[in-house]
Amino acid sequence: MSESDFLRDQNLAILGLGLIGGSIAMGLRGHVRGIFGVDNDPLSCQIALGKGYVDATSEDLREILPQTDILIVATPVSTAIELITALPGLHNGGKLMVMDVTSTKVQIMQAMESLPSNFDIIGGHPLCGKEKLGICNAEKEMLYGATFTLTPTERTSERAKSLALELVNAIGARPYWIEAELHDRTLAATSHAPHLLAVALTHATEKEYAKLSGGGLSSATRLSSTPTSMMLSMVMTNAENTIAKLRETQVEIERIIALMEAGDEESFEKLLDESCAKREEMMHMARI
Repeated sequence: MSESDFLRDQNLAILGLGLIGGSIAMGLRGHVRGIFGVDNDPLSCQIALGKGYVDATSEDLREILPQTDILIVATPVSTAIELITALPGLHNGGKLMVMDVTSTKVQIMQAMESLPSNFDIIGGHPLCGKEKLGICNAEKEMLYGATFTLTPTERTSERAKSLALELVNAIGARPYWIEAELHDRTLAATSHAPHLLAVALTHATEKEYAKLSGGGLSSATRLSSTPTSMMLSMVMTNAENTIAKLRETQVEIERIIALMEAGDEESFEKLLDESCAKREEMMHMARI
């Protein structure tokens, strides 16, 4: 049996029918035997079922687990940790592959590691999203070409690794293997600190100034529109790394202020040119 045939023989449940969970469900239609949705919001369940994203839904995970081979946890980080910790009391049967798709990994993987041996664990994180959450904003195209990190542990089986890889390929994303600590340090720089810098700039800008703004203010503050339910648990479960990156940014801001106060246009021009060139390199690397 090929990996593709192996994936198609699995029943998959998605815990959390929001933006990411709904998009993954859409992307996996036709690639697995069945897709079941679990959410404590009955409207989300109704929409997912009505639009054909899933084959069945429930507000109670215990109703779905007996027929599940792969469980994807697609809730905010803090909720995911609570749910993962509760799994042994909900499922004491055979082997169950558990994969999360949350935005931080260290605390998630610690919770995963505490599960009994009948749980086959692996971490995941699709690097995509929108400011507006919820299943009504889900779209499988959002996942196309997106980097999808995969974080195994020493106890992750080769079967789980193969299934996770096939799953990522099936939704059109690009797999990227990374360990939990490096994932969180990296995301602090590329996502979590930028979110909070957008928040800081939003708070520092008078509302009436928006009348005279071009695209700069909108671009620089866009991430501050991210719903609090997502942002809070994201940054607080990666607080140490995010604080360190914010402090590094603070040093750079002080350097800019110092050059401006000194009227050192030559050094300031060099700094701006270096920043422009570095960003071009970064964006090129992001596309590779």
